[in-house]
Amino acid sequence: MRALAARPQAVFLLLVAGVIAAESAALASRGMATHPQAIRAAVMFDLCVVPAGLWWLLVVRRGLSRPRTVARVAVLSVALCALLFGREVRLLAAPLELGLIWLAVSSVRRAVKARSASDAATALRTGLADALGDSGVARAVAAELSILWYALFSWGRKASAGGFTAYKRAGWIAIYSAVALACVGEAIPLHFLVRRWGAVAAALSVTLHVYTVLWLVGDLRALVLRPIRIEGGTLLLRIGLRWEADIPLAAIAAVERSGTEGLRLGVLGSPNLVLRLREPHQLHGPFGIRKTSEMLLLQVDDPEGLARALSGST
Repeated sequence: MRALAARPQAVFLLLVAGVIAAESAALASRGMATHPQAIRAAVMFDLCVVPAGLWWLLVVRRGLSRPRTVARVAVLSVALCALLFGREVRLLAAPLELGLIWLAVSSVRRAVKARSASDAATALRTGLADALGDSGVARAVAAELSILWYALFSWGRKASAGGFTAYKRAGWIAIYSAVALACVGEAIPLHFLVRRWGAVAAALSVTLHVYTVLWLVGDLRALVLRPIRIEGGTLLLRIGLRWEADIPLAAIAAVERSGTEGLRLGVLGSPNLVLRLREPHQLHGPFGIRKTSEMLLLQVDDPEGLARALSGST
């Protein structure tokens, strides 16, 4: 019992299981045959309200989770009712789902209004994680929105001063320009060919090619505007939207100019800088991927400058 008391989430799951068992017994009772509507309404009310109330009482009230998570529990409860009583019950979740969408949109607005262009992707990821939960789906959605943000809203912004970029030596500008030109050149004849299958197919073809160009532009803009920086005793590792990590300078054991073993971070060609960490650190990768490594292989435009900055700061 003491172990359960120390784990409110486990207590919550046990109580919810008890609620589901009790409601199942009510649905199978004799009263269901004589008063189906009343028992049906009571069971729906209990399943929609009780789990959310228990979550608030056992978890949120103790400060173990944020208040907005109550809405997620309520939405899941309504989904359970929909499985039991039909899809029309899911309409009960509409206000809660709208609230979650509003939280997600507010995180996007914070990203658009971010003072520094380097803050936008982080604001999107953390905002959507707060609104929708820190899941792979939320991180993937944040990555897609970040691409669109840098493609459409980052113009006129400048990269933070004192940063170390990681795109010039690899020739990403030339590569992306060639791919974009090839995409546009392919889109024009393909559009007239696809029109034979109808307007919907033609519209999908145009949408796909436009999105591809936007993706290329957004990824390149992020490489330009999100350089590697050193601030407040921390290495802010930013390689566009591909990899991100905040590594304390004290955690860097050595800075080497060559190496072949480790996690390659946006390297096209041979890495020219290797960071050897004292312990593995987690990095946020593209589309919500997370990896942990203690050897980071980089290809930066000014490896000597970054190596000196790291050596002088540690």
